[in-house]
Amino acid sequence: MVNVDRVRVEREAKEILDKFASALEKVEKEAGKEESYVNREEFEREEGNGENCDSGFKQRILDNAPHKDDDFVIAEKGAWK
Repeated sequence: MVNVDRVRVEREAKEILDKFASALEKVEKEAGKEESYVNREEFEREEGNGENCDSGFKQRILDNAPHKDDDFVIAEKGAWK
């Protein structure tokens, strides 16, 4: 088995993580300067009878839902943990 200087490896790993954290802070500050938004003419979907939807979309969603009741997906609002 190879002898590894545990203290040296931990020190080098900490240095790498510190450099990465420092670089990441700079990126976040630069990215925060730009405003991010989407300018849309219409902000809401048009409600309809599903004419423009894929014919099997609703069934695929219902098949994938763990909890459902007839035509509805049952979901529970979670809390931040």
